[in-house]
Amino acid sequence: MNWFDAHAIIAGLGAFAVVGVAAIIFFETATILGSFLPGDSLLFLLGLTLATALSSFPFWLAIVLVFTAAFAGSEAGFWLGRRMGPHIFERRPTFFFNPRVLARARLFFENYGARAVILARFVPVLRALIPMFAGMTGFAPRRYVVLNLIGALAWVGGLMVAGFLLGQLAFVREHIELCVISFVVASSLPLPIELLRAHLKRTSEIGVSAPR
Repeated sequence: MNWFDAHAIIAGLGAFAVVGVAAIIFFETATILGSFLPGDSLLFLLGLTLATALSSFPFWLAIVLVFTAAFAGSEAGFWLGRRMGPHIFERRPTFFFNPRVLARARLFFENYGARAVILARFVPVLRALIPMFAGMTGFAPRRYVVLNLIGALAWVGGLMVAGFLLGQLAFVREHIELCVISFVVASSLPLPIELLRAHLKRTSEIGVSAPR
């Protein structure tokens, strides 16, 4: 199976597509090793598949299963970072794990906290990195649970519902690859746009407050 191709994965899973995608989503969000998996495309295509080939499978149940996997995966990544973070940074510093990186991560969460946790769901790699760094930097566990719930619901619900509704259109079924790519790109834009907006705002505030 080509693990980089969402079409091949869902086709290979067949009738077990919902359970299989849920397992993949958990692995992708819980570990850095799963970052290569096409989570966004899988969610969109699963929704589309549930509107066509797997129409007998209850859509609400699919949402619940995949949402639970997405939430549990990020929680696992958070607690992994919380437990292992101090030990990793206490060892000999490396290019990726060193005090400077940890300080930047803390500053990042101070500036973007809630937005980072929620919007990072829509960006590959970051949806695995952000939970771990949140745990490493001492992010409040209760606050993270709430943000994780919101992010998982927005990500899973948004992409699967979009795939389910659009999958009923003939144009989408005839141009699946184009529609999937377009939707995934569009769904990945909120975080970069938000970071740029916040950066421009801080730059503007610094410029105004600077002595003349």
